[in-house]
Amino acid sequence: VPKFGYVPVTFPRDVALVNQFAEHVVLGQILEPLVDADRFGSMTRGIAESWNVSADGKTLSFKIGADQRFSNGKLVEAKDVKYSIDRHLNEKTQSSNFVRAIKDVKVKRPSEIEIVLSEPNVSILKALTRDHLGIVPYGWKYDPSSDEPIIGSGPYRLKKRNAKWYLLKNERYSKAASIPIPEWELVFYKNEALDLPEGVLPDYVPVATQTVLDELKTIASKQQAALETQEQLSFAQTSLWWYPHGSHYRSQEIKSRAMTFLTELVEKKTQEKKLHRATGIVPVGIAGFLPEPIRFDSKKEDVSGPKTKLAVAGLGNAFAFLFEGETAKKLAAKYGFEVEFYTFTPSELGTIKNRKPDVLMASWAGGFNDPEGFLPLLNQVLGVDFVEYLEDLRPLYQSARVEQDWTKRSELFREFNQKIVLEKRMVPGWKLTTYSVAKRGLAEDKVGFRYTPRLINVKRTN
Repeated sequence: VPKFGYVPVTFPRDVALVNQFAEHVVLGQILEPLVDADRFGSMTRGIAESWNVSADGKTLSFKIGADQRFSNGKLVEAKDVKYSIDRHLNEKTQSSNFVRAIKDVKVKRPSEIEIVLSEPNVSILKALTRDHLGIVPYGWKYDPSSDEPIIGSGPYRLKKRNAKWYLLKNERYSKAASIPIPEWELVFYKNEALDLPEGVLPDYVPVATQTVLDELKTIASKQQAALETQEQLSFAQTSLWWYPHGSHYRSQEIKSRAMTFLTELVEKKTQEKKLHRATGIVPVGIAGFLPEPIRFDSKKEDVSGPKTKLAVAGLGNAFAFLFEGETAKKLAAKYGFEVEFYTFTPSELGTIKNRKPDVLMASWAGGFNDPEGFLPLLNQVLGVDFVEYLEDLRPLYQSARVEQDWTKRSELFREFNQKIVLEKRMVPGWKLTTYSVAKRGLAEDKVGFRYTPRLINVKRTN
């Protein structure tokens, strides 16, 4: 049985609580969304075999395929779709940020569902492709004691066996005959900090950062195992935010000084590490991206007197290198800061506001290939409603997200992208390159970008 890695130690858990990308990757093997997207970004069938959008853009009608069954044998019906979507909306899950335009979900017939929006939403179909929004049975509740705690209609079932977790071929999946590898054993991270378990080399790691790749190569070398590595098309990136719960949040002078300091620091340190800079809030390759990073003139600041304490919090360990060495010390002194840097884990995100950092740094991969697949996630990162956080930029953002002319929409998002950087609300960090890594004998079909990769595209080559 090949080993699939790596899975956060928080998994499995209630689908509504999932908030880490690596957990989404596993959900993508178990749950099938209402609609899906192919490698070109075109909409394809998921649970629904067909759909249409009303002339005013406010009503979406879907017909559920007659070949859709859950792993427990029950037919997938409209009531299951309504239950699944309502659950995310009512419990304000991570995905609720992307589908907040949904006003009502109506069961028209057992195989027909209607979604009513409060306003036209250009990105709603792409939002519905999220694996997190995959359909579960009506009335389903997470049972931590169950050997199969998550029921879906995707290609695999999550099963516990002899204290280990496996993904087993779902014989009731609509395309079960096309599943090349019927069983995978899950390999978990060592802890919540996402450290790798010592000496364990999975057969396939679908999304590996450069750090993980380096560690995998070290393990493979010791075990004399050959690895096949393929760089992926990725929109993951980091960013640094002027945090709305920070002690100095309303000080324009400190904000301007702090964010200019961090812009210069990120510029220098990413050059040292040979990292590709992010250009703005919208990743390069997504409508509305900036071609080049915005650079501020380095001017002489009056920093005489006591240094200002600047609290900076990083989600995970990806940002620690910024504050190591003489470069950070010299720049902090230049701008009159005494920096307190600390890290926190994903489970602490909801409580980090109590520590009142001035700047919060995080990385994420977005939810789907559109500006609206990235920006709503900031509700959770910032601990406030992102639209409220924008204040004077709110009208521009609202205009961009409802514009149905794609050329105008891209121009509006680019203007918004530029202004949020110029106002020093955020500092673009760097793009995160990811890789698929497999032991020799396994190969992944090149199917292009999808929010989460699918194991049904991994085949044996020997």
